[in-house]
Amino acid sequence: MAKSVAPAQEIVAEADGVHPAVNARAARPGVALRWLTPLLVLFVIKQILLVAIIGPFTGHDEVDHFSYIARLAAGDGLGVVGEVRLPKDLAPYYAGCVAPGAQAVVGSACYVADPPFNSEVIQPPLYHLLMVPIYLAVPGGILAKLYALRLISVLIGLGVVWLAYLTARLLFPNDALIVAGVPIFVAFQPQFSFEAAIVNHDILLIFLFSLLMYLLLRGLRDGVSPRLALAMGLIGAAGLWTKVSFALALPVVVVGLFMAWRDTSRSWRALIGWLALAVVLPMVLALPWFVRSYELYGDPTGTSRLGGIYAGTASTYWGMISSPGFWQGRLEDFWGNYGWRLIPFDTRDNLIIWLVWAVCGVGLLALIVRGIVVRFTGGRHLLDRFQWRGLFLLGLSFVALLYGMLYVGTIQFTQSRFVFPAMIGIGTLTVVGVDRWLPARTRAILVPVLVAALLFLNVYVALRYILPFYYGPGGGAVIYP
Repeated sequence: MAKSVAPAQEIVAEADGVHPAVNARAARPGVALRWLTPLLVLFVIKQILLVAIIGPFTGHDEVDHFSYIARLAAGDGLGVVGEVRLPKDLAPYYAGCVAPGAQAVVGSACYVADPPFNSEVIQPPLYHLLMVPIYLAVPGGILAKLYALRLISVLIGLGVVWLAYLTARLLFPNDALIVAGVPIFVAFQPQFSFEAAIVNHDILLIFLFSLLMYLLLRGLRDGVSPRLALAMGLIGAAGLWTKVSFALALPVVVVGLFMAWRDTSRSWRALIGWLALAVVLPMVLALPWFVRSYELYGDPTGTSRLGGIYAGTASTYWGMISSPGFWQGRLEDFWGNYGWRLIPFDTRDNLIIWLVWAVCGVGLLALIVRGIVVRFTGGRHLLDRFQWRGLFLLGLSFVALLYGMLYVGTIQFTQSRFVFPAMIGIGTLTVVGVDRWLPARTRAILVPVLVAALLFLNVYVALRYILPFYYGPGGGAVIYP
């Protein structure tokens, strides 16, 4: 069992003159459902509206993913990159992809990466296989099937919001602002909302990554059992069969299991058993896909073939890290630049969002500095041991995915959505950066303020950017085959 540590919330609340039960009432499960249920309903309504508003097949790689599903539904097998051609009935969405100086097809657009081939068949097929029964069950043409599959993304996104609540409650059970603020942040983050409204395997990846991190934190708090380690291993295998970049989660699992092991009197043999189930097992279960990729493309992940497709768009680690323009682009990608970066925000709106987010970041940095000082000088702790280590693991998962984003940039152009599997961690660190510096009595009161601010952001973005792009004068972004 994990070591018992007195909750830091009691220290903070008593220092503020408020008994911890005052703040805990708003965070306990029974009361939380009174606000969580409306939040989940609002999220579903918002997502259904996005499903209808976003032009068909204009999500990033949506043409390719839909075609991948259709190919499997037809029994045509996995296919090989550079050999699988996109279906002709989706030509309006990729016929506009032409060589420089060539004549584009009238009324066509370009929403694929490697026309006329499907570059997404390089990805593991779990998401696409799971979507095949839905594809087959829905009557009608490709648009009916597309919107049905988009609704499945909404449901998966709903699961991520629920996991955001569970994770926040696990780490800060007595803090209403964090327990409510993290799922609110995730539910209303504009780019996550976009991911949860299109046909794309990234939304399943976010769900699996979030579930793995939640179980890891559970193990850190309550102790790791073989059953828990096995569950983590199976989730890890599912993640690898969704996208090979899920392997970036495995080093975080190693660190978390080692932390949990140090809290026990178990032998090295126990730790090795946990690692075998949670880390080695998923790699073994995913081995057939790695072997297939190596035989077809010359490496286990297929990155060499991707490098050929996206030749000329890659950079170097230092070229990206040292470039202010690169980081500005990643900030823009994180909050906006929907789909194929066709809907950028105005500079003013970007700066407002970044400024507010930076305030949260400064608060988090100050909290970390204070924690280091208190550790060596003594004083009042704002977080307990489990909370510090939980935040460390969430931050480490973000850093691992950030490295993955940079690694992709050495092969092709890269995007902020590659860090989205850590969205719950990002939301938690953001809200904690504000919460720990507020008097305990004000934290629950600020929950409706947070809802109002993020809801306003979503409505503003829809009216100011998304609707005009797709349906405004001269938009012409919606194409119906």
